[in-house]
Amino acid sequence: MVTPDQIWHTVNNLDFSRPVREFLWKSLHDAHRIGSYWKHIPECGDREYCETCGVPEDLAHVLLECTAPGQKEVWVATEELWRKKASHWPALSLGSLLGCGLARFPQEAVPAGCERLYRILISESMFVIWKLRNERVIDPTVTVHSLPEILNKWNAAISGRFEIDRVLANRPRKGKQASLNPIRVIDTWSSVLASGSNLGADWLKRAGVLVGSTEIASRAAATRRGDG
Repeated sequence: MVTPDQIWHTVNNLDFSRPVREFLWKSLHDAHRIGSYWKHIPECGDREYCETCGVPEDLAHVLLECTAPGQKEVWVATEELWRKKASHWPALSLGSLLGCGLARFPQEAVPAGCERLYRILISESMFVIWKLRNERVIDPTVTVHSLPEILNKWNAAISGRFEIDRVLANRPRKGKQASLNPIRVIDTWSSVLASGSNLGADWLKRAGVLVGSTEIASRAAATRRGDG
């Protein structure tokens, strides 16, 4: 059984971006200003509830249950991108999201790099959902995000992480070795790139090679509409 202490030790995993590490730290310390945080603050009691669903808003609701456009679309897109790498998609729960740094898969059942890809996809996706929620609740100019907007934000987050990996794998560390092992980067992303096997041997050195998530985002939008 995974303990809170074990999850806590994964927060500083360098596979997580800095904003994600801060988000995880606040999540594990119940430091987000949502739900019961507002319960006893004068004239703010209504903020305890999700504006869309009318139920008390906690982190599990935001990331997995809310019916406002956002979380469902992001997880549909994330699952489809993951299945380019491995067939098994683990069930999602608040514990599995916050503890994604502890995810382990049998080596004989998944390709190399799966665990790192899973950490990146899950952490970046839940952070996109969190930011969508904040925009919807805090920004008076935003009421409901459109499907293209949701999926473009997700696509940008995942593609941005790949680009960071690509740059670090090609940047020498004091002239001795790459800041990030190129083999590790290749193992992580090789099955989920837009051009698949047509990338060529030098794809890690070329800018502009993005994660193959644009077409996935389109299918996620169709799923939300009920077309697929």
